[in-house]
Amino acid sequence: MARRRTLPRPATNSTQTLYELLIAVGVCITFAGIFSTSYLAILEGARAPFQAWITGSTFF
Repeated sequence: MARRRTLPRPATNSTQTLYELLIAVGVCITFAGIFSTSYLAILEGARAPFQAWITGSTFF
């Protein structure tokens, strides 16, 4: 059976590149949020190490 030939469309490549860029930006924002939250929690824990344990609260 004969196959159709398809020509590569530049719009598809640019759309895929855009999606990959948006995914990479989203991953970077997520990691930045995780690291900043962890840093702030560690900083607060170092400032008052036993206060949260005594009051039963958390740093988040």
